[in-house]
Amino acid sequence: MSFLDDVFVNAAAAVDAMGKAANEMVDKSKVFISTAELRNKISASFETLGRYVYDTHAANNTDPAVVTQYANEISELISELKNLQDNIVASSGKKVCPVCGCSNSNDSLFCKKCGTSLDFTHTYTVKPKPSENVVSEAASKTDEESAPVEQPVPEVTEEPVSEVGDDSKDTAE
Repeated sequence: MSFLDDVFVNAAAAVDAMGKAANEMVDKSKVFISTAELRNKISASFETLGRYVYDTHAANNTDPAVVTQYANEISELISELKNLQDNIVASSGKKVCPVCGCSNSNDSLFCKKCGTSLDFTHTYTVKPKPSENVVSEAASKTDEESAPVEQPVPEVTEEPVSEVGDDSKDTAE
């Protein structure tokens, strides 16, 4: 093999890598276009629903079944859009805040927008401590005796998150 053969092999590998990168860019572009199209469909559906409700309200003959049908269609479109957005975020290696929806770097522990914990291995629940009838005590005081009443501090406990597909825990409460 000569130097020229090595150049051709390396050039072919580079062209192959560029082709793969171009295909990935095309795939990402298609997903972004799909999200834009879904947003437009959602806006059009909201507009159609609003026009229907306005027109039928003016004529005093709104059909709740039709409103429900429009609302269900919008809910399906929103769900589809959320799935696409989740796929975009998953492919970029980012964490999405469950509270505000902000995209954060994969190594973030807290959301950069609202401060919510992004530690998805545990959930935290706030359980208020039992109060000693603070409201009735404050109501029985006269205006001179009434002062700001300190509220009990809630107790925060850590609960492990069940694994995906773990149906052993009953979620209905």
